[in-house]
Order: sequence, then structure tokens, then C-alpha cells
Amino acid sequence: MKVLITGASGLIGGALKDWLLADGHSLVCQSRAFHEPEQNVEWIKHDLNRDSWDIPALRDIDVVYHLAGQTSTYSARENPIADLSANVLALINLLEHFRKQTRRPFVVLAGTATEVGLTDCLPIDEGMPDHPITYYDISKLTAEAYLKQYVREGFANGCILRLANVFGRSKPGQQSDRGILDKIFNRAIAGKTVTVYGDGNYLRDYVFIDDVVSALVLAAVNGDRTNGRMFLVGSGQGITLRDAFLKVVLLANKTSGTQAVIEYVSPPTDLSEIERRNAVIDSAAFKQATGWEPKFYFDAALLAAYSSFTERSIDISPNSGN
Repeated sequence: MKVLITGASGLIGGALKDWLLADGHSLVCQSRAFHEPEQNVEWIKHDLNRDSWDIPALRDIDVVYHLAGQTSTYSARENPIADLSANVLALINLLEHFRKQTRRPFVVLAGTATEVGLTDCLPIDEGMPDHPITYYDISKLTAEAYLKQYVREGFANGCILRLANVFGRSKPGQQSDRGILDKIFNRAIAGKTVTVYGDGNYLRDYVFIDDVVSALVLAAVNGDRTNGRMFLVGSGQGITLRDAFLKVVLLANKTSGTQAVIEYVSPPTDLSEIERRNAVIDSAAFKQATGWEPKFYFDAALLAAYSSFTERSIDISPNSGN
């Protein structure tokens, strides 16, 4: 197939690119920055909001993975217009471009599990009403509504995957409020103190990057069953921030010989309310539609994520004496 990945230089985009190349697909990768040529990859430097879409590479596309966008809750609060442009108008530009094409690709849109807002009813599934409480989540939810409307009117085919907390193999340049576990590991490897706001007892669902990539691929492969739908994708395993951070720091200390510690501090006054959420994801609907299953649960995912640092199996349970 000929596949377009927007936001291909990001964490998820980069991992998806490698997966699809290994599977023999021809790729068009969009980024706002210049990239060196790669075999079987055509990089296009393109701003989804401003640049012309009259690009030969953007014709005859079979599948689009729309991963580009603004990802910071705090940046969205500071500049909601820029957030709306990056997360909504960019998608509309993309959909309008392919609406005019003879071949209309299947569009997989990456969403976020935080769109549901705050809820103590766990696990979270597709039947829960959405009550977004951040500008970022409002823009992501609006983008979903546009894609669904294009599908309803026959102008596009596609689906939405709302992702839990993705981690593993992060790259430089991510927003400071994204990829938190990867940042903690890097701090701990360097022997720096790791900070936890409050008691760290909020639940999170951390899903490993490899499982996210396989979900994206299966969403398109099973387009006849996913078209026009929204799905939640997570590990299904809830772990508190405190325990997750402990495991990451212990792994870093064991592999590097450093003695990084965790410090519990009061939250900053401008901390977004969404940071106080509890989230565990029920992915039953997506599993039923596609046959997807996560292959990595938290401890195994940590070892895989930082395998370049780990040369032997290490017990990373908080109470481990190893």
C-alpha cells in the first residue's frame, strides 16, 4: 500500500514508519521540518494549515495515519486559536484534499483518552459521555466529530483511536508534559531527583509504543469493521503514578548504578485539573473489531522500552530487594 503518515517525526509516527517499512509498504511522511531521504520513504516538508496540497506524493494514497497535531494541554490553554488550527483545521484541510481525489484513503485519527474528562467510573469505555475540561481535549473531540461527519456523508472513510498514556523509545523535542515515563527514566539515569506532585495515587493506564503501532495498523486493515467508529486503546492495567515512577527509578538505578530518588512536592498552582484524573482503559470494543491484544504489560514494557540500557532481566517490583 501507499501510506501517508502525518507527524511522522514524532514518537508514534517514527515507530509506525519503521513498522510499515519492514512490512514492505511505500511511505509518504509529512513533517514541518526537513528530513534526509530514506529508502522507500518520501519525506515532504509541509504545513497542514498553510502550504499548498498540490503535491504529487499526496495522490493515490491508500491509508492515512493522522498523527500530527498540538499535544500540550498547557500550550492549548495559552493559545487556544493555535491549538484549534493544529488539531481541527489541519484535519479538515487533509479531509478536503482527499475528498477531491478519485481514490479516498482510509484515515486513522489519533485521539486521546483524556477527552472523556474526569470520571471515577472505571474502566473507561466508548459508552461513557464526554465532558472535556481542557482546550486541548475540546479541539481533539471536535476533530473527531468532523471525521465522523465526513464518513457519514460519504466524503471519507476512517476511524478514531483514543490512546492512553503512550510510552517507550521517546525522541528529543517532545512537549514537556508528554512521554513522562521516558523523561523520568532519563532523569534517573543521570542521577537526578524525580518529582511527584502530591501523593501520586492517581491511576494511569500506560500503553507501550509497540502495542500502539499494532493497533494503528489493525485499525486500517479492519476498516470494514472500524469505519466511522471511535475506539479506546490502552493496556487495561491501572497503576498509580507513585508505583509507576518507583518502578522506572528502580530500573534506572539498577541498570546505571545511580541513586536517583523520588521527592514528593505540592502541585504547582497552575497544574491542569486533568492531571488529577484516574484512568484505566477498556479496549474490548477494539479487540472485538480487530483482534488486537496488547503484548506488553507494564513491567515487561519497561524492560523493552529501555532495552538499550538493560543487558539482563531485572526485578522492578517496588518491593524488590534485587
